[in-house]
Amino acid sequence: MAKAAVAPPAVIKEGQIVYCSDISAPPLEFYDAARKPQGADIEIGDAIARKLGVQPVWRHTKFASIIPTLVARQCDAILSQLYIKPEREEVVDFVPYMYSGQSILVPKGNPKRVGGLDETLCGLAVSTLISTTAASRIDEQSKKCEQAGRPAIKITRFDQDIAALQELALGRSDAYATTSETAAYYMGQQKETYEFAGAAFDKVKAGIAVRKGNTGLHDAITKAFEQIRSEGTYDQILAKWNLQVDKL
Repeated sequence: MAKAAVAPPAVIKEGQIVYCSDISAPPLEFYDAARKPQGADIEIGDAIARKLGVQPVWRHTKFASIIPTLVARQCDAILSQLYIKPEREEVVDFVPYMYSGQSILVPKGNPKRVGGLDETLCGLAVSTLISTTAASRIDEQSKKCEQAGRPAIKITRFDQDIAALQELALGRSDAYATTSETAAYYMGQQKETYEFAGAAFDKVKAGIAVRKGNTGLHDAITKAFEQIRSEGTYDQILAKWNLQVDKL
């Protein structure tokens, strides 16, 4: 392991940092065919570990129990796109590192000239997932279209993302509304087929979490993250996984 660029933090086991992560959410964190953790969060965590001069260890943890697992000292930090919420800040300390949001995906070249979540969607067909933030926001935009005397959005709702994407692929919808991360994952699989339309919306900050009061580790991660940002590593990782829309 390279010499630490940041003073070694207070961790459970000397020489390593154990991350709790729900490794089931591509392109953020997932296992490849060889069961090796991959994804944007994994690469960000590994880059931070290099700056700290410690070995990264990834512990797969169900999201529902991820904060209790950290509090129980079974890992040093959570890196799993954990949203920063007031109730969570009462239990853990956060290092903000990216956003999460909703996005509109369209065919490459954006033939219908969709500008994002705006009036350019009026009269178009949009596929989305049932009972999601994206679906609610498309509903709201459709009502705005009608109030402005323009055609409503033709919304088709599915219970699986892949089905909503297929609707776009078959040309039965003009756009697909989903989370920015899901959109980025599908773009990564078919790079010449899709692109983002307009800016992400309903963005929420996500953070790397450490136990409340673990100031040493919190400050060390903060400094390490600032270094990988200033050196360009952070931007490179987001670009690799098509997640520039989530840049902090």
